[in-house]
Amino acid sequence: MSNPERLSLHGRQLLDRRRFLGTAGLSTVGLALTGLLDGDGLLAGEPRTVSGKKPIRPNIDPNNPYAPRKPHFEMPAKQVLVIYLPGAVSHVDTFDYKPALQKLHGQKPPGIPEVTFEGPTGNIAKPFWEFQPRGETGKMVSDLLPHLAKQVDDFCFFHALSTDTSAHPQGENFMNTGFTMEGFPSFGAWVTYALGTESQELPAFVAINDPRGLARSGKNNFGNGFLPAAFQGTDFSAKNPPNNLKRPKTLSAEADRRTVDLLARLNAK
Repeated sequence: MSNPERLSLHGRQLLDRRRFLGTAGLSTVGLALTGLLDGDGLLAGEPRTVSGKKPIRPNIDPNNPYAPRKPHFEMPAKQVLVIYLPGAVSHVDTFDYKPALQKLHGQKPPGIPEVTFEGPTGNIAKPFWEFQPRGETGKMVSDLLPHLAKQVDDFCFFHALSTDTSAHPQGENFMNTGFTMEGFPSFGAWVTYALGTESQELPAFVAINDPRGLARSGKNNFGNGFLPAAFQGTDFSAKNPPNNLKRPKTLSAEADRRTVDLLARLNAK
């Protein structure tokens, strides 16, 4: 700025007071025009996806994001409990019967290049428990779970899910958000976004975490991602009361009261 000769022609024009004020005025006019067009519904057409389809979006009141919304299809279920067990028992030792493991026991995986992640590839191992057909459906369940095996006809098994990653955090992201990368909403956040909740006194989406700590991918498992923060899971503990209910010891009661009063005044405006 102290040496105008070094500036480009456009830069020297900006140093001119009249040109600067004129450009600034045009930007203000553009903002006003945008507001007027938006108010008349002329700013843009309806949003479309890449394929040209109109996206399905719920009609959400910003002042009441948890208001109940009707689903596309009426379902008998009123609540859903998801028990998420990262690093749980092996699926091939419980419900996922793979007879080829018996034939290839003790051998290297055939037809797979030698790619290591945290060490050399081990040999294939057969299940440690025998599998038997159970119930009227004949679902194969191992002897490790004799009591659950008796209830197998009441279960729905989904064995089609797989992922390209072998890392736990990315696998957890994929399991709960559908993406290995961070920043995407969990399925609980999507359900809350779409349906709201019938109770306005209780959270719509609650996550009761293991007292020993969160899973590898942390709050991504019940986070809101790019959705509004209102749709994230409320973090509860199996042992302790909910977080942030008590005033911090470093904050006096008087300062806390002034903060609440200030927020109330700002909200009233």
